[in-house]
Amino acid sequence: MKKVLVVNGHPYAESYCSALYQAVLENIDTGRCEVRAIDLGTLKFDPVLRMGYRHRMPEDEEISYSQESVKWAEHIIFIYPIWFHSLPSLFKGWIDRVFAPKFAYNMHGIFVEKHLKGRSCHLIMTGDSPTLYNRLIPNSPIRLMKLHIMGMFGIKTTRVSILGHASLKDNQQGRERFLARVAKIVGKL
Repeated sequence: MKKVLVVNGHPYAESYCSALYQAVLENIDTGRCEVRAIDLGTLKFDPVLRMGYRHRMPEDEEISYSQESVKWAEHIIFIYPIWFHSLPSLFKGWIDRVFAPKFAYNMHGIFVEKHLKGRSCHLIMTGDSPTLYNRLIPNSPIRLMKLHIMGMFGIKTTRVSILGHASLKDNQQGRERFLARVAKIVGKL
């Protein structure tokens, strides 16, 4: 059985990303996949690296569970909105805390020792910019997550699904089609 971790990076339970998260959980074939889920909006962890990486933060049960789940997973599905061309602060803070040095990577001068090789991820993103814009611009949110974050840890991004113009009031049909497409994709894992 494939071990799949599903992470909702949107802080608000009533968001469209939360609907995508529910659709993913409802449509993964649990006959072929063992699934764990983390909904960041429900966690009570401190997302701020108060001392940077200079000193370890106090032990945090939710961060420990998240690290154990990342280590356990073969494939991770990240669901999150693109805000200001980046990640929501809660999601970024979770990444900062979970994918810490010694756990996810080590730096040796300019060489990066990647500790999470062999894992893959699927990015499911929503944003107000056009989908094509998010795919083509040089410093895109895709590049940020795929190369500079997941790539640094050795996690290979195998699929990117983006819904542009997500919050336009006249895009309800687009949201419904995207939800169905995501459900179909994860149903084939």
